[in-house]
Amino acid sequence: MDKKFITYEQPLNERIRLFLRLEYLFQQVDWSLQGESQWHNRTTLSALVDILEILARADVKTELLKYLEKLTANLSRLHNNSAVDKQQLAQILAQLEESQQNLFGTSGQVGQALRDHHMISSILQRKTVSAGTSHVDLPLYHAWLQRPADERSHTLQSWFDELAIVRKPIKLTLELIRTSIEAQACKAEQGFYQSALDPNRAIQMIRVFVAADVPCYAEISGGKHRVSVRFMVEHGAERPTQTDTDIEFHMSCCAL
Repeated sequence: MDKKFITYEQPLNERIRLFLRLEYLFQQVDWSLQGESQWHNRTTLSALVDILEILARADVKTELLKYLEKLTANLSRLHNNSAVDKQQLAQILAQLEESQQNLFGTSGQVGQALRDHHMISSILQRKTVSAGTSHVDLPLYHAWLQRPADERSHTLQSWFDELAIVRKPIKLTLELIRTSIEAQACKAEQGFYQSALDPNRAIQMIRVFVAADVPCYAEISGGKHRVSVRFMVEHGAERPTQTDTDIEFHMSCCAL
């Protein structure tokens, strides 16, 4: 795949969907932390409260521990495989073990100290109200945003450092899943493709790679037994429709 591709991803279970959502928010933070304006800081804190809401609703700590244990067990079986890079495998297993130890050593819910912070708690409470975090509604937040840019940046970075305990294993997990298999060439006849999935493989995620110059986008649906991909054409304000042309693409069914 030499030319530029757009990647579409579809998780096949709620655990991976949760990890992908958190990854998306952490990537948003990576961008917004590069800026020093009040609007960059607002974007950063908006992502922070979204992360804290997810961590509060879902038992991410338990889900991560379960999956890290599963990954460790599966990868440990590769020790006797002559095609496997033993040094790289050892490094990955060491990272998995470190992440498990860090999570085991943490008491309570991840991010609870941040949720208890008065200003962050106030932002969380006002988040569902349209423009609820404006200077009119949260004077404390407004005053904090007037502090020197370097002070605000340092504080924000320290808050997100507290969440590294979940970010690092999520990043490692998704990287391992995405690289678990090479993408295969496929063709969607008249914009539709369907394939059976191997029931003996625990498929975690479907990844579809479409050339950037293809005037369609991919809609992926999948379950335990099959996956289907529809290529849709956008019509402005009108409802998108499935293309009637054949579309060549690449797809990987990622399992670990």
